[in-house]
Amino acid sequence: MIVPIVFATAALQAPPEIVRGSFGEPHIFANSLEKAFFYAGYSVAQDRLWQMDLSRRSARGRLAALLGAQAVNSDKDAIRFGYTDQEYQRLFEKLSAETKTIFQAYANGVNAWIDEAAQQKKLPQNYEGTKPEKWTVNDSLAIGVNLTRLFGKGGAGEIRNLLLYTYLKDKLGAETTKAVEDIAWMIDRSSPCTCDDADDPFKGVSPFEEPRPNSLAEHIKLLPKVNLFELLPGIRLEQQSAMKEIAAENAIPYKTGSYAMVVSPRKSAIGVPLLLNGPQMGFQTPSIVHQMSIDCPTYTAVGMDLPGLPGVLIGHTPKLAWGFTSGVADTDDIFFVKLNPSNAKQYELNGKTVDFETVDVPIQVKGSAPTSAAREMSVYGPVVIKSVGTGVAYCRKSTIWMAETEALDAIPKIARCAGISDAQKLAHGFNASLNFFVATTQGDIGWFFCGRVPLRSPNADPRLPIPGDGKHDWKGVLAPEKMPFVINPKKGWIANWNNKPVSWWPNFDTPVWGRFFRNEVINWVMGAPPFISSQGLENNARYIATHESEPAYFVAELLKAVVPKNETEKKAVAYLRNWDLNFMDGASAPLIYRHWFARLQEEIFLAKTGNFLSAATFAQVIQPTLVYNALEAKTRFDWLSGRTKTQILQTSLDKAIDGMTKDFGPDPAKWRYRASRLPFGGPSDALYSNRGTYIQVVELWPEPRGRFVAPPGIAEDPQSPHAFDQVALAANWAYYPMIWRKEDLQK
Repeated sequence: MIVPIVFATAALQAPPEIVRGSFGEPHIFANSLEKAFFYAGYSVAQDRLWQMDLSRRSARGRLAALLGAQAVNSDKDAIRFGYTDQEYQRLFEKLSAETKTIFQAYANGVNAWIDEAAQQKKLPQNYEGTKPEKWTVNDSLAIGVNLTRLFGKGGAGEIRNLLLYTYLKDKLGAETTKAVEDIAWMIDRSSPCTCDDADDPFKGVSPFEEPRPNSLAEHIKLLPKVNLFELLPGIRLEQQSAMKEIAAENAIPYKTGSYAMVVSPRKSAIGVPLLLNGPQMGFQTPSIVHQMSIDCPTYTAVGMDLPGLPGVLIGHTPKLAWGFTSGVADTDDIFFVKLNPSNAKQYELNGKTVDFETVDVPIQVKGSAPTSAAREMSVYGPVVIKSVGTGVAYCRKSTIWMAETEALDAIPKIARCAGISDAQKLAHGFNASLNFFVATTQGDIGWFFCGRVPLRSPNADPRLPIPGDGKHDWKGVLAPEKMPFVINPKKGWIANWNNKPVSWWPNFDTPVWGRFFRNEVINWVMGAPPFISSQGLENNARYIATHESEPAYFVAELLKAVVPKNETEKKAVAYLRNWDLNFMDGASAPLIYRHWFARLQEEIFLAKTGNFLSAATFAQVIQPTLVYNALEAKTRFDWLSGRTKTQILQTSLDKAIDGMTKDFGPDPAKWRYRASRLPFGGPSDALYSNRGTYIQVVELWPEPRGRFVAPPGIAEDPQSPHAFDQVALAANWAYYPMIWRKEDLQK
């Protein structure tokens, strides 16, 4: 359910420290850090108070008090993996003095606006005459912790893989292990990487131990019995699905992605570094992100902020531009512990029986009776699910548990970086799994793969839940200095779309990186021209929103193999033969490809695997890399069952065209692909949502110049002239200036 946002329409009176730009974005000018962040909090609250309130409640498990029963499961998700007030206070105490000042000043600014708006009756009408609770540093910390976890940790796919093995065992018997090895491959060195082998500072030497032969088969012997009906809900619980679903409906961060492109001076058409970053956090109204600049003696930056969290998260300073994408490293594992058979509130640890540490949290529910949720903690982390029927609890261990503020502490320090060496040192402080990109006015560019990745026991396979018996515990954490990076690469550019960092980096528990990955499209457009301009980067962002790379292989193989059986199929094949891999709205070829590839997946795998309980899950599990490996006979399991590649390609095409003829008629010229649309209304050509929620392009002259966009607009009040004024920009792939000097606002 989407909550309507209704606002009082009284005009906002900005203090002199806040100057509004042409799109309503606040520019803060102050003579101290404390004043600067006071007015930052004040101005963001002016723009997004209701959204901020929803965001803090989501992060802290208090949404149901505002939204009612629909938010109860979200609150339970948040509480199950969240922190208490006392724990947030301990996190706050870990922050540097400067960051503490920033967080407290920001909270004071938010509260100043709440008091003023309440007195002048300018609060959003959703509050129905009541005054929202005061903003606290814990609220900002909770939002920051939630964001850090959402973008900066990964893994814990072991329950999913355990379910995969259990599901396939009934179908494939003794061959199941081979099938799981194929579906959940550990490493594919052909996967496109951010750092080329030629630039790898570690010369291809991995710090991770090679998996033992038959490690998966050996690990399976360690597993407990599995009750599918108890374990299936664990997937949603581990992924905090209820929390993400309600977040998506209320413009709260829920989605990860992001791309970045960085160009060195020798590859730049204008002779200075260039940086484009597009964090992909979904499109909502209002936008999940916000834009602002802050200028004071010790902090100057302009770019993107997140309502409720102080500071510019992505942007540029007078010395450098920076960006982030999610690193997707496997930072978390699922351990299982044995429950006390006579008391499920206890578990075995090192031969002893110990209690789970339990925190019960009440949940207030608007319009309904209150309820509660519990967070149960083991030494391996919070309990994801208890399988009482099999006497096991599955727990999530994370390298950043009670340490998320290390990343939050590092972000404000970006404003003081003078060059690439400062940025590299700072990267070591980002314990969250992030790709950190930098371009400087001194002419350097760099990428740093950040995070804390466990050094796992060689006696365990990282793809499956690990016994919590002390014999299979982590051996430590990879040192920040051992994480991949590149500074001023030989080819003159860096590009990333959440892809593999370097060729030797493993997938661990999730087969995310394979022969095919989306950043290959970026590599095409970055590597082809001799020089790249900032306009070229903008064009690249548009290109990658409308093109995909993997069809290049599959269509080529199809065209070599098939013989059209009728006029409809002949015409459909002609569309594919003349296709330039674009997924433009209204085109025929992309729709034909989508339907054919779906039939190809089914033709190879469906009879053997079933649909994994849903068509959507089947499509997700049977990834293009797996399809490629099966067609090329590069798998352990015999998926083709004696059929040739040509037979499978022909049969899948026949089935696809027969199905499309039934659904859409016999003329492929009338088959139309429908591209995704930005969900804001307005211009009919606001298409192609595979883009950054926020996009910035920065030229690193001695004084940086940048452009950015974040539709629909700065204000959440639908009556504001700045609620939807960036939609037209986005529809036309246009941007507006990132202003950070007061004199530029007066021009």
